Amino acid sequence: MSEGISFPKLRLPPIQAAELTATEWASVEDKAKLGNAILGFIAKGMPAHAWTQRLYGRVSNMWGFIAHYNQQCFGTLHFETTEGRIRFLDQIVHAPCHGSPRWTWCDVEVIIQRRVRDSMLVDAYRLQDKQEIERSERAQLGALMAKYSVRPAMSDIGPQISKPPEKREQLSLI
Repeated sequence: MSEGISFPKLRLPPIQAAELTATEWASVEDKAKLGNAILGFIAKGMPAHAWTQRLYGRVSNMWGFIAHYNQQCFGTLHFETTEGRIRFLDQIVHAPCHGSPRWTWCDVEVIIQRRVRDSMLVDAYRLQDKQEIERSERAQLGALMAKYSVRPAMSDIGPQISKPPEKREQLSLI
């Protein structure tokens, strides 16, 4: 399981109830409180252990996250790997946020979407993903080089694989 990126500034300033519109089922205070909890979860790096039923219940109805079996399935898909976190944030950034804030949480969606986009958090996770892939590939290369007794040849561009000299038999012409 990979670590997320901590970005505490994503939470600042907190979402204020005055920015939101109440629905028949949720007050502006409820929307602000849960919106701030979602921002807090993302700001902490989206740790899988912090993915609660309360967050799942709301997020699974926002940004088009609707077709998931349950909280655990959603969390496994989106919060156990860097690739999953990228997928999650990409969906937030590119979702259309349809509806009226009198009936949906689209006002909260837009605020969080703007903050995630402005923070360039998706780009930071993409860079982390590239670094994780490189570390993994270098470890695999090291293991293979050790297994096959190949020593790296140092050059200006970094370690290179040197081929062992081939044993050739010279044929006699006579």
